[in-house]
Amino acid sequence: MNCRTFLLYLVVIALFGCKKNNNEEPQLTSAQIRYELSGGAGHYNYAPSVIEDKYKIRYAFVCQNRDPFKIIDYIYLFKGVPTQNGYVWQPGTRIVDPSETGWDQIHICDPDVREFKVTYKGETYDWIMTYLGVDQWHNHNQIGLAFSKCIEGPWIKFDKNPLVSYSDTTKWGVGQSTSIVLDSTTIRLFYHSTLVPGKGYVFRDIKLNDLDNIVLGEEKYIPGMSSNSYPALSENYIFMVSEERKKEDYEPGIPTWVGNYSTLRYLPRSKDITSPVEEWTEIGHVGPGESGFPRNHNPGILTDSKGYMLNEDELVMYFTTAVTGEDWLWSYDLYSATFNLRGLKKKK
Repeated sequence: MNCRTFLLYLVVIALFGCKKNNNEEPQLTSAQIRYELSGGAGHYNYAPSVIEDKYKIRYAFVCQNRDPFKIIDYIYLFKGVPTQNGYVWQPGTRIVDPSETGWDQIHICDPDVREFKVTYKGETYDWIMTYLGVDQWHNHNQIGLAFSKCIEGPWIKFDKNPLVSYSDTTKWGVGQSTSIVLDSTTIRLFYHSTLVPGKGYVFRDIKLNDLDNIVLGEEKYIPGMSSNSYPALSENYIFMVSEERKKEDYEPGIPTWVGNYSTLRYLPRSKDITSPVEEWTEIGHVGPGESGFPRNHNPGILTDSKGYMLNEDELVMYFTTAVTGEDWLWSYDLYSATFNLRGLKKKK
């Protein structure tokens, strides 16, 4: 082989080598799965909002039924204490009930709690909760607000609820909210909406510090993102966990409306958060192969009190597992998945 032929050979190898690497699937991160808590026999837990404070204590706000085997949602708080063997969770405390009448008289669910100072009727409160309320059994979900001077309560419902209303009583409505505190006056609220077909996952900035002068910003949507998605911010990234249904691994049987995968993605903060889901990079997921359960749904991200990541070394996703068959609802227990994120620092 002469010198010219050899150089041409090297160029061809380099080109094909680059092409092969570009077509390779990104390597996903495996998560460490751990059982966390349950409400006990005849109870379900789902839709977690989990905060860690400076003492490493964790506060998990979840949906749970009060009476065994009776399907009415209440909001419960479980307090987790760190030990050498992981977190030990104290028994759950019921902190917010459905109202006797009105927009949230059937169920209340999907709590999201943030440290955010609001003033109302001459009083100052340090914590807010957005939550789903409904006055029908199947439709007309809306988003309400409650506030408290302490993370553990007592919680007071805003008397001008709902915060985000929905007029059409024939459709699902709005709900499954989570928020990120932008500054001392404004939160960014993410939620599921059926207002515009094909635009189910939306967010809006809300000026909320003075509850007598609330300003609802324009509603925007993230293309292709699952309606049941929950974000968190770090210094460099936007993280998103989403409940999804992958047909190839979807075990048939009731419940048919619950996803089998909870997927974690990220986007550099230098990019627009409204970027299509195809531009987000998958880090990893929890599916039947990882958890051992056919359904893995309603995920949330462990954050600080304002919706930001505790660090960029790892991410803890809380999610709910479920079996299929007649006892599917009573199998709703809370698990966690811990993802190692140290590899992301090499991909900036």
